[in-house]
Amino acid sequence: MPRSIPHLSGSGRRRAARPGIRGRTLVALAALGAVLACRPTARAASAPELATPAPTPAPYEAAIAEGDRAFAERGDRVRLAAALAAFTRATAERPGAPEAELRLARAEAFRALGESAPGPAREAWQSSARAAERALRRLAPPWAQAIDRGEEPASAAARVEAPGAEALYLLGQGALRSAQLTGYAALLAVKDAVLAMLARAAELDERVDAAGPHRAMGAFRAALPVAAGGGAAAAQAHFDRARALAPDDLLARVAEAETLAVLLQDGARFDALLGEARAFDLARDPSRAPENRIAQRRAEELARQRTRLF
Repeated sequence: MPRSIPHLSGSGRRRAARPGIRGRTLVALAALGAVLACRPTARAASAPELATPAPTPAPYEAAIAEGDRAFAERGDRVRLAAALAAFTRATAERPGAPEAELRLARAEAFRALGESAPGPAREAWQSSARAAERALRRLAPPWAQAIDRGEEPASAAARVEAPGAEALYLLGQGALRSAQLTGYAALLAVKDAVLAMLARAAELDERVDAAGPHRAMGAFRAALPVAAGGGAAAAQAHFDRARALAPDDLLARVAEAETLAVLLQDGARFDALLGEARAFDLARDPSRAPENRIAQRRAEELARQRTRLF
């Protein structure tokens, strides 16, 4: 039998109060409630979860993405304008950020290629060069420090390493093309700096922009006398290398016809180069189709000027 607990009687010993059934029931319910409060109810567990909304892209990332989509359709002038606007917004969000500045430099260079009037073309080339310089300052701090302390751009170019190759090329190209549209005196003034920048870019990445450094140096050297670092042989070497690296690039063919073939007064070469460009199937290289389409238009223009050039 369970042991009984002594109680006090009326003579000084009192009987201990025993909790009734109702009291025990309330205690049990309270304990159960405490346990259940820590567990999800069946209804809550089965309730469908609300979908978490996708995070809104930050303004910089959104501008880059918008610009990339538009630049993929850069052959359409409206889409090119949209790309330029988006990349400009991105550079405003993060001034000097190389991924934004390089995109802007490429887009401005493409705009310049498509401009027929010298004024707008020169402005676009200058804008491309400025964006490339901002990128290069981040990508090649030793180059930026050398420029800021007054070192000649020609010698400062040697301080650029591989990460800055494209920016250095775009800077050199923009300076070159802007000077060409300004006049021969301007071209001679930038000669040493531009040749050094393009040569260093070719050393670091000669394939950038479909062998762009060789294409640019070929056209530049064809316009310079041998004593100034130019001449037919030097120009031909660059054009040959450009064709070997980027056989489907038409800009190099058109540049060779416009500069070297005219310099040598080689009408047969002029006709052959322009004929190759005009007959090229743009579908062979869709990624370069916008640039090649511009080259084909320029080939048509040069063909119409043949009697004046020869």
